[in-house]
Amino acid sequence: MKSPATPAASAAGGPPGAGPEERRRPSLEWSARDWRMPAWLWVGLATMFFSVLHIVLDFGVGLFDLHGTLSVSEASTLLGVALIQLWWAVSFMAGSRGRGSGVASAGILGAGWSALTNGFPIVYCPPVCEEARPLSDIAHVGSIVFGILLALVAIWSLWRARVRPGWFMPAVAAALVLMTLVSLANTPIE
Repeated sequence: MKSPATPAASAAGGPPGAGPEERRRPSLEWSARDWRMPAWLWVGLATMFFSVLHIVLDFGVGLFDLHGTLSVSEASTLLGVALIQLWWAVSFMAGSRGRGSGVASAGILGAGWSALTNGFPIVYCPPVCEEARPLSDIAHVGSIVFGILLALVAIWSLWRARVRPGWFMPAVAAALVLMTLVSLANTPIE
């Protein structure tokens, strides 16, 4: 026999009319009906913002010479950057539907792409960086801080929700980051 529904049960995370035994675990999902997004999604969007800002600044200051015919490494770097942005959106969509693999994939993109690839170059142009000042420093520091934070929040969110992510989406995220890093390392920088 179910225990009677109590206001405390509803306030504790269960659906209206749910007893204590029907309380839900914290969810990864976002219904898009309001702005109360899960923490991993808020941090993921902030991470993506700083990452995209860094990429736009790199191209804006002429880090890559895109005039004339592109080399294979330049073309693969551009395709990799675009595919990473696409995969980030796919990861957010999957995660917001409660798929742990989408959250894990976003965490890998945060650590591997944002923190490592977009944040680490701060060693080549430390604050106060003359190029695109002050946005370059903001993009570097934001990419490092939010990239690491996204990986940690993704792990925490998966643990809290007791979700075991599948391997496919995180593997694609890791492959995209690795592929783009290799092509970036082989691209001549102006």
